[in-house]
Order: sequence, then structure tokens, then C-alpha cells
Amino acid sequence: MQIQGAGGTPGGIGHFVVGSGLAAGGLYLLFSRVVVSAGMWHGYFGARYGAGGSIGTVTVPFIAGVGLLFFDGRSRLGWAMLAGSLILLTVEVITSLQIHFMPTTLPTLLVMLGLVGGGLGLIARSFRAS
Repeated sequence: MQIQGAGGTPGGIGHFVVGSGLAAGGLYLLFSRVVVSAGMWHGYFGARYGAGGSIGTVTVPFIAGVGLLFFDGRSRLGWAMLAGSLILLTVEVITSLQIHFMPTTLPTLLVMLGLVGGGLGLIARSFRAS
């Protein structure tokens, strides 16, 4: 019985494990230099309807949908308004995020990207038959 490696090819397990470790380490170092903060509700709808207008755009249908569902739990319109407003709220929160890369030296950035590239190269190599 022959042991199958990564991707069903013979061998390559060592390359796959080392490559995964290198890529994961490089991505961790790269992502640890990223700062994520929330804006003041100026996401997708805030940009379209002016500052602060987006939260009302999302909450009014939410309140109306909840009201309709309290009146009639089977109301399709109420469920649609509730689901639509929750989807819009999720989009608004995601689009209001601000992502910044913290200052870092070029050699540090090159090491991070080199780890990711080398790791992905070893992972790709592990799928070839040795």
C-alpha cells in the first residue's frame, strides 16, 4: 500500500507542511501590520445619501418589518423588510470599515512577502509528482 501525498501525488507531504507553515507565518506577519477601524457610518449608503443618512435608511425598514411581524408573524412583506434591512445593515457595517497598513520598513515587508511567496511555491511544488 503506497502512501499518497498532497493532491494524491506520491510524496510531497514535507513540501506541503513546510510551505503551509511559511505561508501562514508570512500572512500572520503581514496581517499583524494592518489596522482596521470603523468609520462614522459613511459606508455605501452614507456616501450616497450624505453623512448620517445611511443609518436611517437601514433602520426605518427594520422597524417597520418588526412591527409588521408583531402584527402578523406570517407577513411576507414583514419578513422581506426585516431580511432586507439586516442585509443592508451588514453591507453598511462592512463598507464603513477603514483598513490601513501601518508603517513598516521595506526589508521587513520583503521578508513577509517572501515568506508568503516561498510558502505558496512549496505548496504548489508538493502537488507535483516527485
